[in-house]
Amino acid sequence: TMKFRLEMCAILLLPVYLLIWLYSVLVFIPWYFLTNAKKKKAMAKRLKAKPISDKPGSPYRSVTHLDSLANINIPGADTLDKLFDHALAKFGKKDCLGTREILSEENEMQPNGKVFKKLILGTYRWLSYEEVNEKITRLGNGLTALGLTPKSTVVIFCETRAEWMIVALTCFKYNFPLVTLYATLGEEAVTYGLNECGAAYLVTSVELLESKLKTALPQVSCLKHIIYVDKKTVNKSEYPANMEIHSMQTVEELGAKPENSSILPSRPVPTDLALVMYTSGSTGRPKGVMMMHKNLIAGMTGQCERIPGLGPKDTYIGYLPLAHVLELTAEVSCITYGCRIGYSSPLTLSDQSSKIKKGSKGDCTVLKPTLMAAVPVSMQKL
Repeated sequence: TMKFRLEMCAILLLPVYLLIWLYSVLVFIPWYFLTNAKKKKAMAKRLKAKPISDKPGSPYRSVTHLDSLANINIPGADTLDKLFDHALAKFGKKDCLGTREILSEENEMQPNGKVFKKLILGTYRWLSYEEVNEKITRLGNGLTALGLTPKSTVVIFCETRAEWMIVALTCFKYNFPLVTLYATLGEEAVTYGLNECGAAYLVTSVELLESKLKTALPQVSCLKHIIYVDKKTVNKSEYPANMEIHSMQTVEELGAKPENSSILPSRPVPTDLALVMYTSGSTGRPKGVMMMHKNLIAGMTGQCERIPGLGPKDTYIGYLPLAHVLELTAEVSCITYGCRIGYSSPLTLSDQSSKIKKGSKGDCTVLKPTLMAAVPVSMQKL
């Protein structure tokens, strides 16, 4: 009875076992040897990093670069500005930074009575490497004409967008250490960061200027110049009289004037300070983390080693905060190897995103990126 049933099951399952065996012989075994799966498995299990000393809290480094920081495989590129110089020479007329045009904005009433702003967006408009370089030169010369000197800091408090990256590339080239503040920081945290870093120059957006900075600025004594990136107008009479307010476009126009167009940038060295990145303030007041050019290049070298074949055939979608080192180095890595960057936001990323009008396309659908950086919370929203 029971024995008979087990024997019958074994007989009935025999064709299945034979099929599995045949599949393994015809498919799995050739795949195992042709793809060198044994070596890949061993590589995955190998020791990849270890501490550089026996002291508790010692930093970890890749075992392939234990004695010194890694260098990117571009001869002579030991500072961030030289990475862009390399890309400019190689990919000059190719697309570099892209932004979707806003066709219209509509207020949509929700069932609960709340009103949500919905966007209808057009295609991506692209700046080539040469056009980005022209903006970098004009902005750098314009900032110099306004009195900014090498090794003097510039603060950026702005959403992720093409102008953010242009400002960063300008600061890298002209040796203006860039201080980054998350656009999501509250008024108290922003005030603290601005006062602690002591910068006289601030780059921001009109939205952040009016929503968060307007009430904070009277408590900040060090600021002398505020530059907003949007093509909008600002009522300057509503802001402290001791602060000059400029649009990014007017600073670029100042840099293009004949008397300023011949200004030569003071280039950085690998040990010069490139960034002071303030944390998000989740455990108290934001903390400024100082990073030199050589530190960032070492980190990017590790990134690029893990993305083989990165190049002009790729498209990256940028939507995470550029005030975080992962997004910033990922984007500079892409620019270095000719991968174009299309800008987005968590609210416009997909067709179902909260700011995309029903029936219109989200940024991923339009851009069709091959690369993106991600964190768990952004994956939950897709």
